Amino acid sequence: MDPASARIVLVDMGKRVLGSFAERLSTKAKARLERLGVEVRLGQGVDRIDADGVIVVGERISSKTVIWTAGVTPSPAGKWLAVETDRAGRVRVQKDLTVPGHPEIFVVGDTASLEQDGRPLPGVAQVAIQEGRYAGRLIRQRLRGGSSPRPFRYFDKGSMAVVGKGFAVLQAGKVRMSGVLAWLVWAGVHLEFLAQSNLRVSVFLQWVWTYVTGQRGSRLIIDHHGAEPANAVTGAGLGATHPTKSAAASVGRTLEVR
Repeated sequence: MDPASARIVLVDMGKRVLGSFAERLSTKAKARLERLGVEVRLGQGVDRIDADGVIVVGERISSKTVIWTAGVTPSPAGKWLAVETDRAGRVRVQKDLTVPGHPEIFVVGDTASLEQDGRPLPGVAQVAIQEGRYAGRLIRQRLRGGSSPRPFRYFDKGSMAVVGKGFAVLQAGKVRMSGVLAWLVWAGVHLEFLAQSNLRVSVFLQWVWTYVTGQRGSRLIIDHHGAEPANAVTGAGLGATHPTKSAAASVGRTLEVR
C-alpha cells in the first residue's frame, strides 16, 4: 500500500487547521499537510455522506472510506438527571463539579460543561483527569468531615499535535514550537505516559525501526463472509480519497498501519 498513490481531502468547517493552536502553528500545520499531498478545504461543510463518498458544497467527492473526526454526541446523563445542559447536551456543573441543587452528584469529563475565564473547558483527557482527581479529593474531604478544597481550576499543561512523520506542533503557555524538535518532545511525552517500562522500550524500538527503515507492517481486518471488500483509504480529519487507491495519513496524532 503506497500512501503517495492516494488522494486525501481534509474538509473542515473551521477557518484554520488545528484551530485551538496559535495561528502561526496552525499555518505551519496546514503547509505541512499540503506538502504531504493533502487537499485542505477550510470553511466548507459536508452536505451528505453516503456509500459513494461525500458531497461538499454541492460537489461530489467519490470515496469508499470516509473518516469523521468532528466529534460525537455526549453521554445522555443530562436527560436522565433532568438537569440543565449546554447546546451540545453536556451537563452544566458548578465550580466544585457538582450538579446545581445536587451536591451529591459529580459530573466530569466529556459529560460536563464548565467555563473558565469565560471559555468552556475543552473535552480533552487532561481536563477529565484533573476533574476526576478533584472530585475524588472533595469526596474524601467530605467523608473525613474536613473543609472543602478551593473551586476547581484547570491547569493547561499544553497541547501537541503530530502532522505526519517527523513533524509536530507544540503549544504550552508562551512556548510555541513546530517541526522535528516538537515531534521529539511529543514522542518523549508519549513514551513517558505508557504504563510499563518494557512497553516503553518496545514502542521506542518500533519507532526507531520504522523511522530508519521506512518499513511498515500491516494490520488487517478481513471479513471472509462479507461482501467483496472495496479498495479503502484512511484520511486526515474528514478525508475523502480516490475510490481505487489507498493510503494512510493523520492530523493531530500518528496513524500507523502495522
